[in-house]
Amino acid sequence: MKCRKLVVIVFASFVLVGSCILAFDQGAPEVKAQHHGAPPPAAALGDRKVVLDIHTDPANITQGNDALMKIGFLGKGKNMNIQHVTFRMDISKDGKHILSGFFHDHNGEIRLIFKGKGGGDSSKPVIGGTQDVLTNAWIADPGSPITISGPVFNQSGTYDIGLELTTIDNDKTDLVEPLGYQFDVDVS
Repeated sequence: MKCRKLVVIVFASFVLVGSCILAFDQGAPEVKAQHHGAPPPAAALGDRKVVLDIHTDPANITQGNDALMKIGFLGKGKNMNIQHVTFRMDISKDGKHILSGFFHDHNGEIRLIFKGKGGGDSSKPVIGGTQDVLTNAWIADPGSPITISGPVFNQSGTYDIGLELTTIDNDKTDLVEPLGYQFDVDVS
């Protein structure tokens, strides 16, 4: 009888440990998207497809001039911005780092105005907006875009932009693995 109980306990332990391993092995779903040129393809987030929606005004950015960039993330098939997005943006050119920062918007569309001639004597870009305490990201002041003054798009050529989407749906909903997007912006 003792031997039978021991076998049942050992078997139950293997089942429990195996179940835990399988549960943790599922991990985060594949959540990467990468593309250069046109907007990147949809990224998978579980059973959702998330599409990067990016527009610049003017459509063709010229060196040293102001440019408005609107960045949103859409649920594919719904054509609606995903709410409460936070992302990290990294901009570089020719392997040289230019800007890195976290940005957030409760309504899901982040507007960034790059002021080409602003920033005074600063050799680094200066971000203007409000630092959100909960997300530790820049948010726009009411009725205004987030302002980035200084040398960002101040030379002609191709700029590499990387975005990592870190929160969606709720300010407190951090993604286990950020959605990554890579694209290029040409400046003339």
